[in-house]
Amino acid sequence: MAKLLGEIGKTSLKIRSCTGIEEFKQEFYLTNSETAAFLRDLAQQIETGGKVEVAYGSLSLSINPLPPIKLEVEYEKNELEIKMINHNASHI
Repeated sequence: MAKLLGEIGKTSLKIRSCTGIEEFKQEFYLTNSETAAFLRDLAQQIETGGKVEVAYGSLSLSINPLPPIKLEVEYEKNELEIKMINHNASHI
């Protein structure tokens, strides 16, 4: 499990009555060492296959990504954004 530490920023949540959570976004403000530890834990989960789980406190989200995993890298006005997209993932 990749645990997020640090301070919480803005939250966005979209819920659809028939399917539940449609979209969840949460900002976190982490130190360099907290960010590196989180990314190492996340990378290890992806590399071993199976469930990928991210947690903050008692809340967690998990998926089971299947290859191919698509990464989107965006840079705009001093902001770097990296997204992992997996259309074959099963939600747990």
